Amino acid sequence: MDNLKSIDRKIKKQEKIVRLQAEMNRDKLQYGQGERHELARLEAERELIISGVDWVYDEPGTVLINKKYIYALRSGRWRVKGKNKWYWSKNLTHFIKNYVI
Repeated sequence: MDNLKSIDRKIKKQEKIVRLQAEMNRDKLQYGQGERHELARLEAERELIISGVDWVYDEPGTVLINKKYIYALRSGRWRVKGKNKWYWSKNLTHFIKNYVI
């Protein structure tokens, strides 16, 4: 539960940063979406915590689930560890339900 509370605090903080960034850049035609992407990653981490599967950080933006699957948090792409073929998933819960469990 401590992890869940911690990630919720991080998400609230990141949402505030995203709103501030959108306000600062409202008159610009192009600007970076890094803060919004970080928010998507944090929300995916929250789903992982709630699901209860075994996972660890692998590379920046990816996690290793059950020591077998590498999952990209923002894009929803996944692959088997040691293989090079990437697959698309609908979302994280669909991936966990159909492949991990």
